[in-house]
Amino acid sequence: MDLIFSDIHADIKALNSILEIVRTSQFEAEYGEISRIINLGDLLERGTEPGEVLEKMKMLSKNYQLDSVMGNHDEAVLYDRNLAGSSLESVKAHKNLTEKNFEFFRRNQDDTYGQQEFVDKNKGLICVHGGPLDPKKITPKEIGNDVWLYQKTWQRLTEDKETFSYYGYQYSSSSAFSESKQHIQNPIILCGHQHVEAAISQNNEGEIQNVLSNIKPKTDKIGNYTLDKKEIVIEPENSYLIRLGIGGPQGHYGHGNEKPHFGIIQHDLKKIILFGMKHYS
Repeated sequence: MDLIFSDIHADIKALNSILEIVRTSQFEAEYGEISRIINLGDLLERGTEPGEVLEKMKMLSKNYQLDSVMGNHDEAVLYDRNLAGSSLESVKAHKNLTEKNFEFFRRNQDDTYGQQEFVDKNKGLICVHGGPLDPKKITPKEIGNDVWLYQKTWQRLTEDKETFSYYGYQYSSSSAFSESKQHIQNPIILCGHQHVEAAISQNNEGEIQNVLSNIKPKTDKIGNYTLDKKEIVIEPENSYLIRLGIGGPQGHYGHGNEKPHFGIIQHDLKKIILFGMKHYS
C-alpha cells in the first residue's frame, strides 16, 4: 500500500497526525501496511516548523521507500523566490534553516533540486505537484523571466479554457491525459498544489467524468480521529487524474477550517482512497 500526501507546508502537527493514523494497528488491519510513501511536494512555506518537517521526512526515508517531487513553495525557498502567504513567524523559521536541513532535497548536477515528476510505469503512476504537461510544449519562445510559471510545479488544473496566469499555467484534464498517455497507456496522474481534492476519469472513447461527484463520503473512526473517506475504484481501461487535498492546514491562508488530507493506493484491490480529518485543531 502506498501512502500519498501533498502540501504539508511546514505543518509538523499535521504530518505527525497523518503518520499516527496510518501506522495504527486498526488502520493497518482495515487498509494494509505502508510499503511506500509518495510526497507530492510543498513541504515548505506558510507553516512554522519547516526544520521539523524536513527531519521527519529524512527519518521516513530510512524506514520506507520514499518518492518525492518538488513543489512550487519548496522551490521558492531553495531558489530564493518571493511567494505570498507566509507569516512573519513562518518567514523567520525558514530563514533559520541550514544546509543540513536541506539535505532532504537532492541536488542535481545542474544545480537544481529534486525532480519535477516521478513515474512508476509498473503501477501506472505519474506523480507531479501541479500538472504533467511538458513545459517545452506550452512555454512561449519569448517568455523572459516568467518561464518557471510553466513548470510542472506551477501548473494548475482548470475546468475552463487553458490559459497562462501568474498563478501558473492552467491546463485541462484532457491535455493532462493526452500528454500522460504518451508514457503510460492508462495513467493514474497524482497531483496536489491547489489544496482541494479532485478526481477525474477518461474512458477509452475519450469521455471525461468527474468521479468525486458520484461518490458519497463515508465516515471511519481510527483511534481518536474521525475521517471522511472517498473510495475510488480504478477501472483498468480508464485513465485517472486525482488531486490530493491540503496535507498541512498551516498552508491555507488564515488556516480557516482546513483539515489535513491524505490518500492511500491499494494496488492489489485497484483502489485509491482519499481521507480528510473531520475534527482537527
